[in-house]
Amino acid sequence: MIVNKVIKNWNTNSTNIRMAQIKIKLICFIDSCNLFIRVIRVHVFALIFFLLILSPQVTPLNSATPAGEVEIGKEADKDIIRAYGYFTDKALQEYVNEIGQKLIKSIKDPVFEYHFKVVDSPEVNAFALPGGYIYITRGMLAYVNSEAELAVILGHEIGHVTSHHAVSQMNKSIASALLTIAGLIASQEIRKEAGAWVTITTQLSQHILSGYGREAEMQSDELGIIYSHSSGYDPRVMKDFFRKLKARERFAGTGYHGFLATHPDTIERIISSEDKANIIAARGGNLERLEDNYKSKIEELPYGGDSSNKFAKPDRYIHIYTIKNGDTFRSISKDIAKDERVAFEVALINGKNVDDKLTAGEKIKVIMKKP
Repeated sequence: MIVNKVIKNWNTNSTNIRMAQIKIKLICFIDSCNLFIRVIRVHVFALIFFLLILSPQVTPLNSATPAGEVEIGKEADKDIIRAYGYFTDKALQEYVNEIGQKLIKSIKDPVFEYHFKVVDSPEVNAFALPGGYIYITRGMLAYVNSEAELAVILGHEIGHVTSHHAVSQMNKSIASALLTIAGLIASQEIRKEAGAWVTITTQLSQHILSGYGREAEMQSDELGIIYSHSSGYDPRVMKDFFRKLKARERFAGTGYHGFLATHPDTIERIISSEDKANIIAARGGNLERLEDNYKSKIEELPYGGDSSNKFAKPDRYIHIYTIKNGDTFRSISKDIAKDERVAFEVALINGKNVDDKLTAGEKIKVIMKKP
């Protein structure tokens, strides 16, 4: 019995010793792994720091080739059309593309093949992607009053492409994103930061729609003036269009991407565009505005709608009305639109105040309700 008890105790002690040894080995292994992970984290962070700070010339988009920009634009174009929807009016699509291509002809040796598309959104916006992809919303078209205005808007967006503003902005975003990634790699709570990864990818796309900053917007204004003038349009309409957008901003509380907080004060931008346009226009030439021609193209253009639901069809549309003696915005809204409450909005989309005197024979846009 004593022998059996000794053997049993010995076996128990041996088991405990083996378990203790295994535990010690596991602790050492885990410590080694943690040390290895910490070393890897430091090296990854150092590598990213080197790429961003010490060797900026090798950051991903600084060295983007024209072919690379086209690829970026081509891929992003699918997302834009998916998000906004392609406006199905073939005649209007062809008209906008025709004006855009006319502007491109004024550029010596354009690097890209340009694509101009109307997207089916009530938002008042126009924007560009790298590689020559340019978009204007049907909501913006409702605020445009002439072919010359359309030309300066498209010219402005072409300016973003020719100046590579999108690539420059995306490069800054990627740099910020990589630093965030480095911080996450160095974090002990990386699994709890999954939402941050979504934030990174979202940030990389936001700048394209929100504009490119003060200097870039001013530069594109100037290029829009030059391109439109070279194509035979009166660039002085830019200041009128800006004033109209400023009035809309007060009315609706939202603005075209060129009027967001990161951009020049609107008054400064209006004055600057007016000065530059006057200088360019002074060069002479047969400069046209083509107001009636433009308005004829947007007859029955869908107006308004829910920007958050692209499947909801707008119940209003644009009608082109020829002013008669004695007409006012209030009387036109009451008698033609059958809703006097839209008088202020009708005046707004025509770039006027609701009490402005109207000239007989002039064509204006009226917001109509679908039957």
